[in-house]
Amino acid sequence: MTSKPKPRLVLGAVVTAQLMVGVDATILALAIPEMATDLHLSSGALAWVMAGYVLAAGSLMIAGGRIAQAAGYPRMMNLGLVVFGLASAVGGAADAGWVLISARVAQGVGAAAMTPAAMARLSSAFPGEGREKAYGVFGMIMGSGTAIGLLLGGTLTQFASWRACMYVNIAFVAVALLVSILAGDRDERSPGHGRGWWRGSLLAVAAASITQALTVVDAPGQAAAFGIAGVAVMGVFAACDRTSSAPLIPTALFRNSTRRVAYLGLFLWGVATISTFVAASGSLQHRHQLDPLLVGVLFLIYPATIQLGLFVSRRLGARPPASCIGVGLALIGTGQVVFALSPDGLSAVLAALGLMGLGTSQVMPNANSAMNRDAGPHAGVAGGVGTTLQQLGGSVGLALPVSLAVATTHTTSLAAGVTALALLAGSFYALRQSMPATDPTKNRQPKDHHA
Repeated sequence: MTSKPKPRLVLGAVVTAQLMVGVDATILALAIPEMATDLHLSSGALAWVMAGYVLAAGSLMIAGGRIAQAAGYPRMMNLGLVVFGLASAVGGAADAGWVLISARVAQGVGAAAMTPAAMARLSSAFPGEGREKAYGVFGMIMGSGTAIGLLLGGTLTQFASWRACMYVNIAFVAVALLVSILAGDRDERSPGHGRGWWRGSLLAVAAASITQALTVVDAPGQAAAFGIAGVAVMGVFAACDRTSSAPLIPTALFRNSTRRVAYLGLFLWGVATISTFVAASGSLQHRHQLDPLLVGVLFLIYPATIQLGLFVSRRLGARPPASCIGVGLALIGTGQVVFALSPDGLSAVLAALGLMGLGTSQVMPNANSAMNRDAGPHAGVAGGVGTTLQQLGGSVGLALPVSLAVATTHTTSLAAGVTALALLAGSFYALRQSMPATDPTKNRQPKDHHA
């Protein structure tokens, strides 16, 4: 399948590309105030600047994996890198909001193309004992993505401009593309596996319509039209996918109670995180007149508490994944309560970020592990579904404050409060599923394993 591949170069290309994808999810969070002023963006447009990226990346991720399997992983990853780089150049030069939003959506398309292909290349390049070490290096660097994105965004915004946060991706792309070409791996194409990729576009249209409905609730007619259209297209997707012999989202994945908890945890984590970064960034820069770089430094409490939580978890030993996810959602929900009570208070913002970091240390590792466990022939799709739900959650979280603006001027507090209720309800569900006596699928676990 491959011709003299260079595994270390494959690892270097994949790590560089995926680090860029992770950084890009947060790098603009600290540039929002300057960007909004420069391009005269409304609150709805701002929501789409952030949501357009995560929405496109998440909803098209599974379809991207299907196409990559048909076209060849190296080829698809390189194409995704080129699309991402071109979109970043257009976004950096944008002179209007719609141009920037279009560029962000195009970045999401590029991410959806390169991410599944990159992970498949990594798995193929390290088929033996070196796989665990390779994934360890990959995980260590990816775990720094949030901190790098926040620090880089603050630094570039303060010493250059928000446009530099888009242009910096071109450097990532150039390095990743060069190393990717030099890696020399050549997977054979599997054209038959590309069938049905178009159903992923239905999922993207449905998700975009529902998100748009949330951002235009001040116009009830438009909101209803987008909402109804989104639900209808989602129904068409579900009907087409369920009757397909090779569904994009197999229903068998949801029969395992622990995997359901993992998926719920990833979705709710997505709802809470990026929207909180954006809101907290605006609060610290506007209310407290802090420089973007200083805000980026303060945000480091989030990755720092993630590491603290991971250290404590290792000392406590192994625990049921659903229980850990439940505890993590409760911590993130508590952080949202603190943020809702005082969204403009410096100590409250830092406390909320710290609690979210501790919660993330419990949710993300356990959810990522649980969703791939006992997935049988659907193991490759299981991770893609989780990533999709995580990204879709992010778009919902970003649209929520905009939708609440018609009811109150305290949108940040109300959005954080609604998110907190959802997280605490999710925590209760997860903790109940971790109790053997209340697990309705306990006796079906072996069957799910062999499905």
